[in-house]
Amino acid sequence: MRLPVLRAAFAARAAFGATTASAASAAALIALSAHAVPDARSLVTDSAAMSQLVEAVSYDVMSEAAIGACDDIGADAVPAMREAWIAWRARYQIAPMRVVLTRMMQRRGADAPWDKLVEPMRQRVLSDPQACATLAREWQGGGKDVAARYPQAGAVARAIVQANLVMPITPLPVAAEPARGQVLLPSQVIALTEQRGNWLVISEEAARRKLGVVYVKGRVARDMRRPENFHLQQEQGDRIGGQLIHLKFNAEPWVGREIVLRGVVTSLNRLSMDLADAALVNDASGLTPSPLAQTPLARKAVALRRVSTAPGKGLADKDLAAVVIHGQANNLNGTRWEEDVRFLLRDGSVYGRTEMPPDQLDVAASRRLEPQRWGRWRSAGKGYAMQAQDDDGRTSGDWRPEQHEAVRPWPADARLEGSFSRRSVTGSMITGGTSATRGIRFTKDGRFERSFSAISSTGSLQAITGTVIAGSSHGDGKGSSSTGSSTVSTGLGDVGVSSGTRTKDDGASRRGRYQLSGYAITLEYDDGHTERLLSFPVDGDNRSVYLGTGSYDRDK
Repeated sequence: MRLPVLRAAFAARAAFGATTASAASAAALIALSAHAVPDARSLVTDSAAMSQLVEAVSYDVMSEAAIGACDDIGADAVPAMREAWIAWRARYQIAPMRVVLTRMMQRRGADAPWDKLVEPMRQRVLSDPQACATLAREWQGGGKDVAARYPQAGAVARAIVQANLVMPITPLPVAAEPARGQVLLPSQVIALTEQRGNWLVISEEAARRKLGVVYVKGRVARDMRRPENFHLQQEQGDRIGGQLIHLKFNAEPWVGREIVLRGVVTSLNRLSMDLADAALVNDASGLTPSPLAQTPLARKAVALRRVSTAPGKGLADKDLAAVVIHGQANNLNGTRWEEDVRFLLRDGSVYGRTEMPPDQLDVAASRRLEPQRWGRWRSAGKGYAMQAQDDDGRTSGDWRPEQHEAVRPWPADARLEGSFSRRSVTGSMITGGTSATRGIRFTKDGRFERSFSAISSTGSLQAITGTVIAGSSHGDGKGSSSTGSSTVSTGLGDVGVSSGTRTKDDGASRRGRYQLSGYAITLEYDDGHTERLLSFPVDGDNRSVYLGTGSYDRDK
């Protein structure tokens, strides 16, 4: 049985350039295979066959994105949907194909061709309340027959490996002897650290001497920022652990599965541990739970749409005592200005998540789904004191004085004129980093234009080795572009590469008309989409305005 939601999204990819990306990626992979061994050359250089590999893996990525979106909205069908997806991946051996294609793209120094599929797929599912139940039923019916639809996909992946274009995935050993001992959970990492101390990365041999062989259990999850990095995490219903067990092997075949592993701990701290020299434990019947204390699991983050409602249907003006803000510089790993905005209610409660205007906050849903974002407030001299709540809505800690100050709303049909910007720097001159600026220009006739610019470069540590990589991007109401360059020192001299300038769009998604009223700004973009964001003047003369998640200062 086919999946109409995924199939429709897949067919619609041309609207945002994914079909072109797949063809271009296939062509790029073919170019890389110029030195393929003779028996693999014909298949690896076949553009149609290569496209089948790209399409099959892209379908898997979209499926994973759909499951993530359903999880974000708390769909009851998620467990069944995930299990059916796991079975489908195993049936058609999707994991090896995904590893091969990911490594091929990394070899050419480019993002995977399916990156642009993820967010559109997520939004498609999020916009359809019935999509998750439909997907679950259809996954349980077998999912797409990849072998019939893309018959050459697996063969192409094998040919790429045979041609020595990428290294194949290393099989995970299976523990031969019966498992005996205690099994650790990710939530016990802190207790283990308190018992044994912490250590930075050490060798596997040193890890055996220090702690011996350990058994661990958890669900395999992917680090979405680094596609070949995986970890074990602990989940239970709407709760998830904050500590992770990082896996020092490619765990693609086990994504989504709960597994037990044997290995050695090569790094340990209160946030995580690294597990190396790992083997899969098929029979865990001889293991007993570790007696170490478990750190309580925290509530999963709740998608904003689950606690927001239509404009004017949320928190009523009569129930809102004030909107307050406090800002300070964060100089960890760079420099940026961070602000904390809270809604004070007349009943003495305070809400601490404010991406949406207060008149869109669904108070009842928020109190039920995210009680940890609520607390109590009271006046304290010229300021405020507040008391937090835990994940179960119970009072947590003492009353604390806060530095927040009240702000005023926009008058109806207010207008702004001038340019405002927000700047940040991440990283450092030593390790490399990015300097970014986001801006917005307003005109009194009700028009706006957003802009962004960023410059990234490697740092002095890489420069010592002769490696310098830099890139820049820019976008405004006229369009966007990006450039890149690199210089790498080799035994034969320096090699320089430049990507040139690439133009991406016409800027319609960054310009349009605006409207200010109350604690909101409505942005109607020329490409047809609309945003309604939290907004207010931060000071009395509009030198700084708050937009969405941070304040923008008037340019001098």
